[in-house]
Amino acid sequence: MMIERIRREHSYMVQLLVILRNKTAQLKAGETINYSLVFEIVSYLMNHSEKVHHPKEDIIYHHYLKYYGETQNIENLESEHKRLSDITAEFLLVVEMILQDAVVPQQVFISQLEGFVSAQKAHLELEERHILPMIVDTFTMKDWQMVESQWAQPEDDPVFGNTIADQYRQLAARVRQNAEECV
Repeated sequence: MMIERIRREHSYMVQLLVILRNKTAQLKAGETINYSLVFEIVSYLMNHSEKVHHPKEDIIYHHYLKYYGETQNIENLESEHKRLSDITAEFLLVVEMILQDAVVPQQVFISQLEGFVSAQKAHLELEERHILPMIVDTFTMKDWQMVESQWAQPEDDPVFGNTIADQYRQLAARVRQNAEECV
């Protein structure tokens, strides 16, 4: 069901945010970090969110608005997705600049990294604590069938799925390494 896929994707995003939070701690400790891994994470979050995750959520939110009336949190989620997309694109540019040997003061980068992680985390918490529970409590089986019928895109995740995209191989290896360390 679509809600399970959305929640699974949220858990993937949380895993990636943990890696970024660890990168922040490394930088604050004066250690060097792998900026290309940071780039892969942010690129994945941007591409997957814009092409798969947020469109899926938007189908659900639009259905809710159409059949169950307007709720301010629901109504603002589309603009929240746009805002998050802008934040992600801006941060991705900063990481790209670093990878192209531009000088970005470390404290500036740390601040931007923390802001990026904070914005992503706040968005996930809004959806998980407020929006999704409200929708789950409201939707009937017929509602879920209607939203499912509007989604026809493939679901193979380029990092967490069965087929890893070439541009995310380093990230997928890191995610698997983290999973093994947690066992």
